[in-house]
Amino acid sequence: MRVFIAIVLSLALASLGIGPLPALAAGDKAPSAAVSEKGEKMTMDQVPAAVKATIEKEAKGGSVVDVTKETEKGKTTYEARIMKGGKEQYVHVADSGKVTKRESAKSEAKTEAKEEKKAEKSSTK
Repeated sequence: MRVFIAIVLSLALASLGIGPLPALAAGDKAPSAAVSEKGEKMTMDQVPAAVKATIEKEAKGGSVVDVTKETEKGKTTYEARIMKGGKEQYVHVADSGKVTKRESAKSEAKTEAKEEKKAEKSSTK
């Protein structure tokens, strides 16, 4: 009977979102830290002027699909997803407006997969 009550209470709390957070239960950083590493969607009007100018220059002849602000190891970069000539491209721009990385959609997917595997390994340790 006690087991049944414990299960029912656990399910009730989980459905209300009151249960333990998986990230905290695994000993990871606070949820807000995980969000900042993942990125924050922004509009072109929200990015610094130097970043906006660089992204617009890189997107010439195409269009900016979205921009994501990413912070990693204390450094902020802006990742712009650009459609140009029917192909998707990614451009990473520093706060100063300098391009730090250019990627095709294929290489971006490979990079993200590697980062996810690396994060999984570090969270299981």
